[in-house]
Amino acid sequence: MRKNILCFSVSWLLFTCSLLAQSAMEQKITLHTTATLEEILTELSSTYGLRFSYSNNLVPLQQEVSIQAEDQPLKLVLDELFRDKNIRYTLLGEQIILNPVSRKENSQQKEHYTISGYITDAATGEALPGATIITEKTGASANTYGFYSLRVDGAPLHLRYLGYDPFYLRLPALKQDTTISFQLQPAPFRLQEVGISARKVTDLKEANLLSIRGEEMKELPRMMGEADAIKAIQLMPGAMAGREGSSDLIVRGGSPDQNLILLDGVPVYNVSHLLGTFSVFNPDAIKNVDLIKGGFPAPYGGRLSSVVDVQLKEGNNQRFSGEGAVGLISSKLLLEGPVKNGKTAYLIAARRTYLDLIIATLGALSGESMTSYNFYDLNAKINHTFSEKDRIFLSVYAGQDKFSDKQEFSLGSVLEEQKFRMQWGNITSALRWNHVYGPSLFSNLTFTHSRYSFGQDTELKTTESRFAEEDITFKRQVDYGSSIRDWGAKADFDYAAHPKHHIRFGGSYTFHHFRPEAVRVQADSISLTTDSFSLISAHEFYTYAEDQIQLNEHIQARVGAHFSGFAVNGTFYKSLQPRLALGYKFSDNLSVHTSFATMTQYLHLLSNTSTGTPTDIWVPATDKVKPQRSWQVTLGGATLLAQNKLELTAELYYKKMKDVAEFKAGSNFVNDFLRSGPETNFANFVAPPYESRISSGEGWSYGSEWMLRKRHGKTTGWLGYTLAWSWRQLEGINFNQKYPYTYDSRHNISIVINHQLTEKLSIGGNWVYHTGFITTLPSANYKAYNEPLYQPDSWSPSIETVDYIGEHNNYRMPAYHRLDLSMTHTKKKKWGERSWNISVYNAYNRMNPYFIQLSSPGTYYKNSSQRMLYKVSLFPIIPSVSYGFKF
Repeated sequence: MRKNILCFSVSWLLFTCSLLAQSAMEQKITLHTTATLEEILTELSSTYGLRFSYSNNLVPLQQEVSIQAEDQPLKLVLDELFRDKNIRYTLLGEQIILNPVSRKENSQQKEHYTISGYITDAATGEALPGATIITEKTGASANTYGFYSLRVDGAPLHLRYLGYDPFYLRLPALKQDTTISFQLQPAPFRLQEVGISARKVTDLKEANLLSIRGEEMKELPRMMGEADAIKAIQLMPGAMAGREGSSDLIVRGGSPDQNLILLDGVPVYNVSHLLGTFSVFNPDAIKNVDLIKGGFPAPYGGRLSSVVDVQLKEGNNQRFSGEGAVGLISSKLLLEGPVKNGKTAYLIAARRTYLDLIIATLGALSGESMTSYNFYDLNAKINHTFSEKDRIFLSVYAGQDKFSDKQEFSLGSVLEEQKFRMQWGNITSALRWNHVYGPSLFSNLTFTHSRYSFGQDTELKTTESRFAEEDITFKRQVDYGSSIRDWGAKADFDYAAHPKHHIRFGGSYTFHHFRPEAVRVQADSISLTTDSFSLISAHEFYTYAEDQIQLNEHIQARVGAHFSGFAVNGTFYKSLQPRLALGYKFSDNLSVHTSFATMTQYLHLLSNTSTGTPTDIWVPATDKVKPQRSWQVTLGGATLLAQNKLELTAELYYKKMKDVAEFKAGSNFVNDFLRSGPETNFANFVAPPYESRISSGEGWSYGSEWMLRKRHGKTTGWLGYTLAWSWRQLEGINFNQKYPYTYDSRHNISIVINHQLTEKLSIGGNWVYHTGFITTLPSANYKAYNEPLYQPDSWSPSIETVDYIGEHNNYRMPAYHRLDLSMTHTKKKKWGERSWNISVYNAYNRMNPYFIQLSSPGTYYKNSSQRMLYKVSLFPIIPSVSYGFKF
């Protein structure tokens, strides 16, 4: 009997101690510091009453440790604290005993196996690209499709992704390579501050890369109620808008065509709506946007300045859901959900402006003919999971803008009627197949299609009434169009060959179909078209390989090459582009990096600014127009400040460009032809259609970029600063001497702040400033004959004042600056969530110059004929309100 009682007492005591130990290990700890192990143990003891027992000569007390923990269980804090230090801890009573790991234990942990799988959102099933998964000694990040592969040795796993709860897991003993997929929970609303993953910041993959999430984008002030991806990127250091309110993107002194803009991996050739006021990307459908400005990874090529990778949501495979918004000039709706057992999911998103309906109503009320404009976007996606190894995705985008205007003027007996119509749009599609060959090898096969077309027609009808005679009517119509269409296929492979090697390789082929210019001119005595003008077909391919190597604890390297070729009209260009990046990590929160990359671009975007409309045309390199080439070198660093709550990055760069091209000054195709007279052979006049009107040469840019960013907590945002120079030297321009590029801007500052006042109410604002752009103004004028457009029985040439242009880009416009503000109120409803957003664009009504112009000779202003310099501004203060909903 006594023996039974004794056994029961011992068992009860052990059970109670076990419960107490478990309870102690669940104690919540908050710790943000970088200090020696001895100092951290002392702080834990004094703050939380913990008692540690250890031998001074067996524990590395003077080793410096960086730890960031916010309200985490003691067990996880100790796991992180003693990670990679060969220390085992044991809770005995109220003491935590520290002992070195024996050789036998250590050798048992050396057995390595590979785990692989997908990291996804637990609520929607969306892949989480860039999510980090780390152990004591190694780590990996999920690729674009959420797939990871990691060699492990039994140590605890730590998973992190911005906006999601951290996930910790101690794996059971593995006996073979294993497939493990993780689902991370979105973090609930919280006001406390949390730290940034130091490993993420110091990773070489983060160098020259800026990312913004779809949800972060919506927190920014909105123009006319619309959040916008390109507008968000324009607030980043090193990137800026080409013109007020436009979707042009100027990156490190490059031109708008030097940016490879991808929508789910498919190139988009025009990203503008409303003449650049909005981009074509529906913010509700966006998952993430990456901007790469230098040190380009080997898979990317084809452009000189940047890569903008817009990744759309895949579709919610957990439940049916939707969201939308109603704004002042447009509305949008997104629907997504599963089809069958969560293996198939779809997404449909649509957006349309009703500006044309508003204008038509105003025109009907006033009895006047008014301008009409509308645009729409449509995104559709579907994906299916066959197994853990095979997934297929189909995505389609279509969007178009339509603009028309009709005006009538009368002067005495002359009535003039003008009609102008313009439309442009994109269509893209992609079919992707993800396949996992094994725990270390992942592939993605993609078939793509992309088309961009632009067209405009202008009609002029002049009627002169004559007394007792038949009226005289003159008609002229000019139709202009251009387009580019691509079909392509590419294969990409990720191979985790070794914990210290991450290899990527693949290739791509694209068939281009260009129609650079198609012009039809009709007049009373002329009817000419470019039917004889042949289309241009071209073949482009590339192959690449790169290896990201962890040379030791401190040094990372990425070594790769990108080889491309381009065949057009019997001419073949090829280019071998080496890529090299090196990173050195001084500590867990401080690193420096450098890179060298060469790029080749086989396409040119020619902008004829004299037309005053977006008649930009895409043309290929030919035997007369060479491909653009560049090389760029960068040097930068990254560090964490304020207990890892702030991220500071800095970058120096120098970029050299060759064979950049643009239209010669004053080139206007239609007017040149009409002035040439009735004997001109139209086919000969347009052959070659564009090559003879192009100037080419070289360019170079250099500068520095700084960014202080906070991405966690109730207050988020960034402070960015860029100091930059950009130059061009083209044949036949500025007497063949160098001149500042049109978008040369010395100083660029951006301040972005978002603050969550309560769970329901948030406010935000951004302020931007940059030195004014460069333009060309005449330096003198003289009298000369004005040669009119040729028409039968036309008037004789007249003598007019002609401006003389001296140096090119000889005048800097006034500085640009603007303040935007926003406030969002969100409220939970039984059916979901509703939100109201109030935004003010250009809050203090700064009239920034859209362009600068001299008054015409002979124009009187304030009783003076002296020519005046005046600016034309586009956007005053613009308040807006929008209503959003989710269910």
